[in-house]
This record gives sequence, structure tokens and C-alpha cells, in this order.
Amino acid sequence: MPKENAVLQILLIEDSDDDAELLRLALLDSAIPAQLSRVANRAGLSAALSDGSWDLIVCDHHLPDLDALIALDMIGAAGGGRPAMPVIVMSGTMETAEAVEAMHRGARDCMAKHDLPKLLPILEREIAHARAEAELRTARATLQQRAEQNPVTGLPNRARLELHLEALLRDQANAALLLIEVGRRSHAIRALLPDAGHKLQQEMARRLATQVGPEDFLAHLDDGSFALALPHCDSEEALAAIARRLNRSLEPPFELGDYRIAISSRIGAFPRRSNDDDAEHMLLAATAALLQVDARRGGAYSLYTPDMRQIGQRRLILESALHQALARQEFELHYQPKASISDGHVVGAEALLRWRHPTLGPISPLEFVPILEDSGLIVDVGRWVIEEACRQALRWRKEGLPAINIAVNLSADQFHESGLTDTIRNILTETQLPPERLVLEITERVAINGEAETIAVMDALHRLGVRIALDDFGADYSSLGYLKRFPIDSLKIDRMFITDLDASEADRNIVRAIVAMGHSLGLRVIAEGIETESQRAFLVTCECDVMQGYLYSRPLTAGDFARFLTMATAQLA
Repeated sequence: MPKENAVLQILLIEDSDDDAELLRLALLDSAIPAQLSRVANRAGLSAALSDGSWDLIVCDHHLPDLDALIALDMIGAAGGGRPAMPVIVMSGTMETAEAVEAMHRGARDCMAKHDLPKLLPILEREIAHARAEAELRTARATLQQRAEQNPVTGLPNRARLELHLEALLRDQANAALLLIEVGRRSHAIRALLPDAGHKLQQEMARRLATQVGPEDFLAHLDDGSFALALPHCDSEEALAAIARRLNRSLEPPFELGDYRIAISSRIGAFPRRSNDDDAEHMLLAATAALLQVDARRGGAYSLYTPDMRQIGQRRLILESALHQALARQEFELHYQPKASISDGHVVGAEALLRWRHPTLGPISPLEFVPILEDSGLIVDVGRWVIEEACRQALRWRKEGLPAINIAVNLSADQFHESGLTDTIRNILTETQLPPERLVLEITERVAINGEAETIAVMDALHRLGVRIALDDFGADYSSLGYLKRFPIDSLKIDRMFITDLDASEADRNIVRAIVAMGHSLGLRVIAEGIETESQRAFLVTCECDVMQGYLYSRPLTAGDFARFLTMATAQLA
């Protein structure tokens, strides 16, 4: 696909010398840098598709031995399906039905020959779309790479490890897994030296790699955690010997600039004992063994034993407590402000669920939300979140605060629950919140699961007047196709692209592409996870619309948010 300022390769399928010359002259008079090539029949088109790479094709409808419909089929067949590049059909006598059929077969647009002045804006539009899609394909390739390997060490990550374990367990009866974790002291090193954390991880990976065999599989799970899958492990003694060797490799101090840093390491191991053991069980069992090393505070290695099953007790306790948490009013909402990037004006807030257990205290959403989803409780709790967020937004308005939008996340179970539209309608009726003030955020993964159903649900919600935001955009599919079909109002750029804006040119390019694409579709673009002024400044240059993150404000209780909104409004007055 074309890059900025590149000479575009345009193929013209046209048998009229006069019409071809008119198009050539129009391109010369325009600001579009283009090289025009021409064919006049089926044989010429076949040769051009075999020999060349085209950024755009302009096709006459009626030619001596083919028409635009046949040409579109040939172009699609050359690309393995529908046309991979934009195709514009031009004709002086094309019927409406033929134009519709051409669009069905992959034409991007159809126009009359006598309306040549309109062609240049169409070309400019298609070129802009082609560039945006090319940048998104690059972004997806970057995401695929990130999905398979740790960005710091280049080693396979957890997802790749799980796939490898599944394949290994199909072929090997005596496989084993070791989890290696360094002491918490290593996490403080980042405060000591710039980039020291990355350098330390890279050196740890290098040392561990010297201790593994060609058939072993070494993975990097997170900052200080590695895993080693072994295809052959005949005894617990052999497993213990490998663990000792790995620990010894990490004992010598690490040279980081002018500092010599010593770290501690510990290992939990699980040897496969049953054909019923799967990848998930191996990881859980090795984790349980690893936790036992900490609990005993002695030695640096622990082998899993069946009595370690109590590792799951906390989850069972939390799941049991969650069944009563809503009735016992243990949940509350915190609100993170959203502001206009251009002037700092507060435009809304995202409602975030918090849980305080009566004896265990505050529980992280990262821990309890997955339990809500797995247990099916997320639907009832999610309904409470929407209702409470709407009531709170109305309370603020009655207190004289400016009207703002209130955003609520919808889980997959909530979105696909039959009766969602009725639930939202009833909540809006009961709370009297204007529908346009409620924003429902769904992720790409939720939206793309069952496209026809998704569009039907979104259309029904839109008819209520509710706004819809696509959350975590860029993390999964990032397709222009479904964005055009889905009735959404805004995009939220996934925070992983914002985190490394200062250091990653790839992330900066991805963010630019998403903002430009969102605006081209008439959508507002929101960036979440903004923590530094340099991130905000970059987003200003991209003309991103709304910011959300710790740079502006942490999530606040309802009372603190009211005070924050009052102060922010007064400062801008």
C-alpha cells in the first residue's frame, strides 16, 4: 500500500485513447504523485495483474472482450478473493443494477465518465483509506509479535508457553515445568538506574538460556518470572538437579553500569504425573510449588505435592463472598474524570467497580472481576453498576454541577444478555438520566463476536439515545470494515500504546493512525492511561479529542469527584 509522498502505481483498464489521455492530464494537474499504466483488454489485464503491484485500479465498464464485472472477478482471483486494492469503475452507460453488482463484487466506487472532476477527490479518499489500512496492518503485525514474545528479552511469553505445553503434553508422557522467579529486590532496581530493569531481565534471560537444551522451551512471563518446559524428565532427582543449575546461574552479581547487583531466585516445579494433566493445571501446580518456597523461607526450590491444592482456597473464599457482596452493599463506584485534551474541560467520567471485603479489606478488580465473570455474577453486578452510575450522575446535576457523560463498561455476558436494551431503558426511566449522557463501553473482542447480533444490539441501544464507545481499540482486530458497519460514537485507544509513547516509534505511528482513522469516520477518539505530560503533548499534536489517566486524575469517590469537578470548572471559568 502507498506510503506518504510515494509515487502511486495506478492501473487504467481503458480502450479509449481520448479517455485515457483525459485521466492522465487530470493527474498531472493534481497534487497526486502517480504513475499511470494502461491496458485495453482481458489479456492485458491478466498480464498486468501477474507482473505488477498496483495501489489503485480505474476500470472502464465496457471493453471489447470484458466488462467491469469480469475485471473485478479477475482482480479478486489474483488476490485470492475480493480485490485487495481499491477499484474505481467508470462508465458512460452503466445501469444502476450493474453498479450495485460491481460494488458487491468489490468495487470501491462507481462514477460517470463525463464527471471526471469528481474522480480526483475519490482517488484522494481511497489513497487516504489505503494508507490508514496499511498502517493498521503494520499495527496488527506488531500486536501479533507482542502476543507471542516478551518485548524486553524476545523470549516466548505466557501465551506461547501455554500453546507449547499443550503440544508437548500430546507427545510426551514425562514432561515437566519449572517456574523461576527472582526476588522482589529486582523490582526496585528501576529506581536506581535508567533502563536497568530491562538490562537485568535481558541478562537473566541470557544466563538461563545457557542452561537449557535444544529441545527445552524457555519463556519469559513477566518482569522477574521465567518458565522452562522440559520434554524429558525421568525423575524428581533430575528435576531438582536442573533447578539447582538454574539457580546457580543467577547467583553471580549482575553488572549494571557502575553497580554490581545480586538477586535471589526460587523455583517451583511440577512433573507430569497423569495423562489428565493439562497446560493450565501444570501452570497452577508449578505456581503453588513456587509459593511454598516463599512460605518456608528456606531453600530455593520446591516440588509440587498434592497437599498444595489449598492455593485455590482464596479464590473459593472470594467467590463465596461475592455471592453476598451485592446484597451486603460491599460494592462502590469510583469515577475517573475524562477531559478535553485541548483545554482540560471535564467532559465525563468512567465508573469503576470497587469491592471492600468486610475482613480481607479492599480486593483488586484484577482479582475479583474475573471471578464475577466466571461465576456468572457479572450480569447482576453489572446491572447495579449501570443503575448506580446513572443515579450518581443525576445527583451531581441536582447539586448544580455541570452535566457530564458517565461511561460504564459492559462485559461480554452483559452485552449478549437477552433483554439488555430493556434493562437500559428501564434504568434510564427510573433514574431520569438523559440517555445521551450514558456511554456504554464495549471491547473489540465483545463487538466482533457475532457481527449481525452486535449490530442489532447497538442499533437498539442507539435508538434509546445511548452512546457507544469501542474500548481497548487496537488490542484485537482494528478493522476498518466493522468500524464502518458498527453504530459507535467513539474509540478508546488501548492503554498499551500510550504507555510506551515516549520510547516507541511504532506505538506513536499506531496512535497517529488510530486517531486519523477515527476522525475520518466521524468518531471521537479517547486516550486512556495517560501518565506523563509528554504523552499528553504528543496526543495534542495528533489532535486526539479526550484524555483519561493519572496525569489528569486518579479514580475518585463520588464525593471527591464532585469536588474535583467543581474546582476544574472554576479554574476554566
